[in-house]
Amino acid sequence: MKLTLLISFILLIFSACAQHGSKVSQFTKPSWISNPNQDNYTGSIGIAHLHHKGFVYQRKLAISRALDELALQKGVLVSLDMQKIEETKNNKLSTDVKVQTSYNTTQTTLSAQIKDTWQDPSSKTLFVWLVLN
Repeated sequence: MKLTLLISFILLIFSACAQHGSKVSQFTKPSWISNPNQDNYTGSIGIAHLHHKGFVYQRKLAISRALDELALQKGVLVSLDMQKIEETKNNKLSTDVKVQTSYNTTQTTLSAQIKDTWQDPSSKTLFVWLVLN
């Protein structure tokens, strides 16, 4: 089952690459951010702030968060473990965060697509609207 979720997530990322940007003005916050279950869709929002490794990682994080939320809505148990490691060498602080997400389900398959994305022009926070197929 974990393999099915992993494959679904990978396909979701690749299908999202073909998506075009938001049809809403870049300065207007879309209504789906406050209401992801509109227009007869069951949806969720993934939000990610700027990522130190760039936009691709920011986008992956937002998609992952939206998928986690959809899974929770459908009764899939999601466990998220985070470990923050700080290390000082020669008076320089380095921080590493390790994240592990696990899903526990019985015969549940989620099929979702990215309906829209929007990036706040001032904060550069990325919003991803994920909806069930």
